[in-house]
Amino acid sequence: WASKDGPLAEENMRGIAFEIEDVVLHADAIHRGGGQIIPTSRRVMYAAQLTAEPRLCEPVYLVEIQCPENAIGGVYSVLNQESG
Repeated sequence: WASKDGPLAEENMRGIAFEIEDVVLHADAIHRGGGQIIPTSRRVMYAAQLTAEPRLCEPVYLVEIQCPENAIGGVYSVLNQESG
């Protein structure tokens, strides 16, 4: 849930893990509900992500290409071009 929308471009994140080492909750039960805990933990996780100097990765696509046999060479040449 916290890694569903990343802090940079609201993209799905991959290769990220959160290790929660210590939690101190309020003694009063009314202050321990999801309405208090979830937004706070989400902000903490976003701050941790931004502190770790995140970067955007090039998108990966899965496609199926159908073309006539005489166009296969052109399709391969376009797909093998380096981006940038």
